[in-house]
Amino acid sequence: MSDEPSPETEERQHRTFVNLMAAIAVLVLAIAAFWVMKTLDERRKLENCLSSGRRDCLEWIEPAAGSPKAS
Repeated sequence: MSDEPSPETEERQHRTFVNLMAAIAVLVLAIAAFWVMKTLDERRKLENCLSSGRRDCLEWIEPAAGSPKAS
C-alpha cells in the first residue's frame, strides 16, 4: 500500500487538467470574438450614420421612460 497514485490515475488527472485548460481557452476566445463583433457592429453603425450626412451620430438618445399619453 503505497501513497503514490498509479500511472493511470496520474494520466487521468493530467487529461482532466488539459481539458479544463482547453475549455478555459475556448471560453476566453469566445468572449474575445463576441467583443470584437460588437465593436465592429458599433463602428459599422457609426460609419453608416456619418456617410448619410448626419452630424449627431455620437449622441446617445435615451428612450422615454414610458409611452406617450394621448390627450
